[in-house]
Amino acid sequence: MTTIPITPQAPAAPQWSTHANEANRRMTAIWVVTGGVLLAGLALLGLLLRLTQSTGVLPDRWFYAILTLHGAGMVAVTLMALAATVWYIVRDELPLSHRVNVTIYCLAVTAAVLVVIATLAGHFGTGWTFLYPLPSHPGPSAAMGGWNPAWSYLYEVAVALVALAFALWGAEILRAGVVRFGNPGRMFGLDLVSGHSKPGDPNTTTPSIIAAGVMAVNGVFTVIPGAVIVILMLINNANTSFTMPALFAKELIYFTGHMLVNFDIYLGAAIAYAVLPAYAKRPWQANRVLVLAWLSTMILIIFPYFHHLYMDFAQPTGLAIVGQVASYASALPSAVVTIFGGVLLVYRSGMKWTPAPLFLFAGFAGWTIGGVGALIDSTPSVNEYFHNTLWVPGHFHTYMALGAVMFLLGGVYHATPLIAGKPLSERIGSIGARFILTGGWIVVLTFFASGAMSIPRRYAHVSIPRFEAMATIGLVGACIAAIGVLMIAGDVLRVYLPGLSPQVPSPPVPAPPLEEVPS
Repeated sequence: MTTIPITPQAPAAPQWSTHANEANRRMTAIWVVTGGVLLAGLALLGLLLRLTQSTGVLPDRWFYAILTLHGAGMVAVTLMALAATVWYIVRDELPLSHRVNVTIYCLAVTAAVLVVIATLAGHFGTGWTFLYPLPSHPGPSAAMGGWNPAWSYLYEVAVALVALAFALWGAEILRAGVVRFGNPGRMFGLDLVSGHSKPGDPNTTTPSIIAAGVMAVNGVFTVIPGAVIVILMLINNANTSFTMPALFAKELIYFTGHMLVNFDIYLGAAIAYAVLPAYAKRPWQANRVLVLAWLSTMILIIFPYFHHLYMDFAQPTGLAIVGQVASYASALPSAVVTIFGGVLLVYRSGMKWTPAPLFLFAGFAGWTIGGVGALIDSTPSVNEYFHNTLWVPGHFHTYMALGAVMFLLGGVYHATPLIAGKPLSERIGSIGARFILTGGWIVVLTFFASGAMSIPRRYAHVSIPRFEAMATIGLVGACIAAIGVLMIAGDVLRVYLPGLSPQVPSPPVPAPPLEEVPS
């Protein structure tokens, strides 16, 4: 077996030219504006869905189309916006290609447009999973809530474009990492494990680069089964006589989908590694424990998706056991190291709770509580009762909306002075955060409570006792959160739209003094 050589020294970080800095700044500003507008719009669609479950305001056909747009859109937009933020964070350490960044953006925007057309124009409404053979067999008539199977082409191509965009992001991160550090071993911190380097050495990798590198490897790997299932589904759309095992199709869809969803939260951790030290005024260095935790995560996150298939009787029992063990094991390494490390970093630091660290710690809370909700559901004896209930969107919204999106907002608030030339309003950010967190936690708690009462998910409007009441409480929470969303989205547009001009300078932000982390 060949081994990766670990050299004691690595090339110095590349020096960006003024032109490269300006191009990177403008591209990141475009990402922020696009992601901000899309996420705000998709969040408001979520409010509309709860309104429908409470009052039946939307016809079923529209409900399921918007449910598909909201679910798939939030995952994809959050993923690509986080990837763009991490790209900006590591830009001074890795020689990343501006052209690749533009290509990724074009792929992501094209995918977003296709999903909007397929759902709002074509009423495509399978949910994000688009399980076989539903896309090509929508129902006997449009009047009964179906859609023309041709619309499924747009949706499936959009899924493929998102997977391709993230795989391209991952390939560029890996290429630039090898160029910067000389080999993959140094990029992932194996020199720290072997003792050839020590934490804090100037040429040693950083926690953000390690986390980004792990997601890059998994991203490139994930696109393969994702491409296979999309191609097979497209063939099935064109010729319904072409069939495949339904469980095989579900395996590929849930593997790819589960991986992409998990990437969101881990990219958020990469942002926290880079941003929190600036406010705690202490370093967050890569060390042996952190490296081993992330390398373990690289393997462990591949297998938990099996817990989505407990109810499929044809699934071998051994795979269900693997799914449960991996679900518990994957929650430990990077999560414990990151969350515990973040708490330790700010302990007695005297940090001022401005919007950036406030959002980051809100992200830690969402990650922790949403993760625990996922672990509860991944236990077979519990999953028997919670499967396909509103417990699932409960843990998912906690993990995503109150976890990954909070990390994204923390990164944006921190980097805005460099990107747009002036900061976002701390007052608006602090008030908006309180609205989002108060309303958001009301929403997810109603989901959890509804799941505990066995209320099913993905229903537009059903006559189940307490269903409408719980949806109404959730609607109140969604309205509260929407106030904060609109406040922050308006401030982002106010600051960023003028900043898209190339004449706006990027003022330097001096590095804060660093202290040792308390033991």
